[in-house]
Amino acid sequence: MTWDDATLLAMEVDTVYGLVPGTTDRPPTVTDKPVKAVWAWSPRARLLALGPAVSGLVGPGSALDDPEQPYVPEEAPRALTRLAEALGPAGRRTTLDGGPTFVFPRPLPAPPPAPLPVLVSDAAGRRAARQLDRPGNWEPDEWAELISGAAGTWAMAVDGTAPVSICHTPEANPTAAEAGAWTRADFRGSGLAPAVVAAWARRAAHHKEVLFYSTTGANHASRSVARKMGLTPLGWLWTLR
Repeated sequence: MTWDDATLLAMEVDTVYGLVPGTTDRPPTVTDKPVKAVWAWSPRARLLALGPAVSGLVGPGSALDDPEQPYVPEEAPRALTRLAEALGPAGRRTTLDGGPTFVFPRPLPAPPPAPLPVLVSDAAGRRAARQLDRPGNWEPDEWAELISGAAGTWAMAVDGTAPVSICHTPEANPTAAEAGAWTRADFRGSGLAPAVVAAWARRAAHHKEVLFYSTTGANHASRSVARKMGLTPLGWLWTLR
C-alpha cells in the first residue's frame, strides 16, 4: 500500500507520541504528557498537534498554525515559537528540538554485510541473548524486557558476549514501528549500525506496515546510517517540551 505524506506524518506522530484526531475547530492532540506540541512537516504536508496540557489553552480559530511558512527542514516552525511565546513564563522553560524522519522503503534493501555476528529476536536469538553481558547503558529490568522480546523486535551485533550495536523498537502502534539504534563508542564507524538496523527492519516488517527511522538534526552519524541504508526521506519532526 502507498501512503501520502500527510498520512505518513500522522502515522509517525502517532507512533512516537500517540495521536488523537482533531475536529473542525480543534487541532489534533498527542497523549504524551510532557510534550507541549509537535510539528511534523514535509515539502508536501504539515501537521500541528498539541500536548494534553496545552490543548485546552488554545481556543478555536487560533493563529498558531502557519500554512504560509515554506518548508525549510532545519528552520524552527513559527507555529511552535509562537506557542512558546503564548505560554508566557512557562514558555521560557520549554525546549524545542527537531530532526529528520525517514521511511523504510518496500521492498527492503538488501542488508549490508555485518562485520560481527548479528542476533535477532527470534526464539534462537532470545535464548542466545540470555548469555550476553548487559550493556552498562541499559537498566536490568529494561534489558530483561528487551531480550525477552516483550519490548518488541530487536537486532544486535555481538563481540564475544558483549552486545556492541543494538536496534530495537522504542515506539510502536498496531500499524507502524520506530527504529532505535545504539552502537558502543569504540565500535562506531565500523558499519555495524546499518547492519543491525537492516536486520531489525527485515524482522519488524513481518508485523508492521510502516517502519520509521528518525533522529536529531545534530546527530550526523545517525543521519549517515539512514543515507547508507537508502531510507526514504519523509520530512522533519519538531517537538516542543
